[in-house]
Amino acid sequence: MKALKINSGTQKIEEVTIKSWKDIAPEIGNGCEIFTAPIELENMDTLYADDEGLYNSFEGGFMMEDWSYPIVGNGLLVGTNDEGESVNVKTTKEELEKMIIWVSKADAQKHASQF
Repeated sequence: MKALKINSGTQKIEEVTIKSWKDIAPEIGNGCEIFTAPIELENMDTLYADDEGLYNSFEGGFMMEDWSYPIVGNGLLVGTNDEGESVNVKTTKEELEKMIIWVSKADAQKHASQF
């Protein structure tokens, strides 16, 4: 199924293909072994991120408007249906590019040090 990778290293959105939930952590990359779903968009697209991002290597992070803290590392946006199954992402690459606010590695580390 089609998904959108938020690549904080290159600060670009990439269209990727995953076959199942088992592909989520490897697609997030940077040593991700455990992922979390911190947000679901109104269209039921789900954002997945590295739950241990601060402990793994990362080049930066990202935020969306009205967020109080950044996501460290990469993210993966995957569509979800009414039964909770993964489906093709509904958000377009262009729509997601307009939502993302890129955060530098230094700013992400600065935020993390506050906790």
